[in-house]
Amino acid sequence: MIRIALVACLAIAAGCKSKSKSPDQGAKTTEPAKPKEPPKPAGTPPPTGDVPKLRWTDAEGELLLATGEGSKLEGPCGLTGTISAKEVELGAGTKQEWTVIERTGNKFSLPKLDWVIEVSPEGMVTHKRGGAETPLGRVEGIGSDDTKLAWFGALVIAAPLIQHKVGIESLDGSTKLYVQGAADLRAWDARSATGDRIAHKLRDDPRPVFAAKAAFDQSKVTVTRDAGNTYVVDVKRDDDALKAAFDADRYIVVEDAKGELALKDHHKKPLTPFARLTSRAACRAHDHAVTALVWVYLGTDGTTKRLATTAKGK
Repeated sequence: MIRIALVACLAIAAGCKSKSKSPDQGAKTTEPAKPKEPPKPAGTPPPTGDVPKLRWTDAEGELLLATGEGSKLEGPCGLTGTISAKEVELGAGTKQEWTVIERTGNKFSLPKLDWVIEVSPEGMVTHKRGGAETPLGRVEGIGSDDTKLAWFGALVIAAPLIQHKVGIESLDGSTKLYVQGAADLRAWDARSATGDRIAHKLRDDPRPVFAAKAAFDQSKVTVTRDAGNTYVVDVKRDDDALKAAFDADRYIVVEDAKGELALKDHHKKPLTPFARLTSRAACRAHDHAVTALVWVYLGTDGTTKRLATTAKGK
């Protein structure tokens, strides 16, 4: 206690002594020190040598990204681009510097973001965030080569640049909406033609989240993709609102070669065309997009209202 008091007195005395030496010190003002800007992340030094042949596939073996001959970069659904030691480009002018990524061994991250993408010695890719781990498929072509592993950072940056946009419209053209998302389209955002959000789904969500409630319980409608270009719509019709919106418990949606969608129920009734797809490519990512589109299209208004537009379109 005595020591603390003594230190305090010494500090006060030192202050007084300083003031006595400079009587006009109080009249002077000093500008506050400017806060130092945080240093910019160093990122990853550009790798050396030629672009290695890498192939990153999702959990189902479908292509996410691959490096081809020379500087060619290949994406899903026919998307192509280029890759260099500093930049990646996908599509029409979608360019990004990829050496901003930070690499620690087999882990890749971006400054100020709380996720990490890790590559195992076997090439398994995992997304880690907040204690949760999500498998992101497998990358081939790295092996134990550290330089090739460094090039994988380009694919980590390029993956979000893959932007799919697939649409659906009623046969009479009165209703149009689309889903958009990156890479494998396990996560997506559904919007109207005017850009208003209708629904969205995160990667780990079991079902979409609708922006507005319908006249029925949307959680009782489920859409899954079946074999080939068929999609199953299951409805738990346990109240009057659901029975009014849907006239069957299960529907099969069939997609033909032209992208037209037709509906039949479990009573084996003839197919009823009800909508068409736009910007659809023959790839797994767009299969997920069609599942999402059917879910949002029917999950917003049901089949009773949606089928009312088919007669005008035929």
